Order: sequence, then structure tokens, then C-alpha cells
Amino acid sequence: MLFTKLISATLIALCLAGCTAVRTTNPQSSAEQQLLIATAADRAADALAAQVPVGLTAWVDRSGLSKREEGYALAAIKDALLRRGVKLMAHRDQADAVILPRAGMLSTDERSILFGLPPLPVPLAPGATLPALSFYSQNQANGSAKFAASVYDAKSGKLIVSTDPAYGFSHGESGTVLFFFAWRKNDAGVDFSGTPPRPSEPTKKD
Repeated sequence: MLFTKLISATLIALCLAGCTAVRTTNPQSSAEQQLLIATAADRAADALAAQVPVGLTAWVDRSGLSKREEGYALAAIKDALLRRGVKLMAHRDQADAVILPRAGMLSTDERSILFGLPPLPVPLAPGATLPALSFYSQNQANGSAKFAASVYDAKSGKLIVSTDPAYGFSHGESGTVLFFFAWRKNDAGVDFSGTPPRPSEPTKKD
């Protein structure tokens, strides 16, 4: 009897849910993934800048960063250095010190749990799927960044400081219980549960 009721509830939910078109995210990373990475980069940059002597007149050597990391990561590191009182110069010959940052990690780690039926393609309707029917589902994404830097005298090349690894992390999760009761939160300060997303108070990870 219980099994029959569960099957009936599943079929009713399937009919009510209808179908949905699937569109591949462009670019490949979703907005929330990009936000988690950027938030982790900001936090790692702050931890890195805290290890650099205050008051330096420095030039940042970007050769330790890949092309992908030269974008937001480099800008986050420069911003953190400036807020810590480091004076950044446009040319090496204007600086007393060189800061050579490097990134060992800048990505997201994701995992999902589903108790129910996964999304299923709709026959004769390319690009459309029936939504997942979830007794319980949970999706977690963690943004992670690891930065470090060598700081040395611009003229003599003598090491001033070699920083310890500086880490930054961020977290987002979403889920569904009994088909219809859903939640979505992150600690990056944007609420993606509404349309459109809106800034919110960051939710601290437990």
C-alpha cells in the first residue's frame, strides 16, 4: 500500500512538474560558480597581502600567474596590497621591491546527492527534459584559492619575504526535499534563489 502511494505521488508530481528546456551555460562556468571562485580569490588575496611588509614601493611581476589567473586573481591581489599600504608602481625601475605572486589553486569542487529520479529526456523533444523528482537532493559547491608570493629587492634581488601559502574558500549549496521544498544559499553575498538574483547578507558556513 505504501509503495502504491509513493508511485502515485511520483506520477502526480511528474505531471505537475511538466518539462523544462535545458540551455548550456555560456560561458562554461555559471554565475554562481564564478562568484564562488572570485570570493575565494578575494579571501586568499587578503591573507596574502597581510604577509607583505607595509609601506613597500613595489612592482608586481605577473609571470607567476597563468593567463586565466591574470584576470580577477591578479586584480584581487593588487587591490589587497593597496589596501594594506603597499604602493604599486607601473614600471620595475620605479620600484624598490618586486612582488612575484603565484596561484596554486583557483577553482570549484562540486558534489551532488539525489534520492529519487534524475532528469530524463523527453522523447521527440530535443533539448527538453523532465525535471528530477527528488525525495531529497543536495548540491554543494566550494570555491578554493591558494596564493603565495616571493618579495625581493628590485636592485639586488635579495629576498625580503617569502609568504606562507594564503588560502581562501567559499561555499554554496542548494537542495530539494519532497519534490517541492527547496533551498539555496551561499556565503558570497548574493541570493540566487530569486529572479533576478540580488545582493544579500553572506551566510556563514556551519
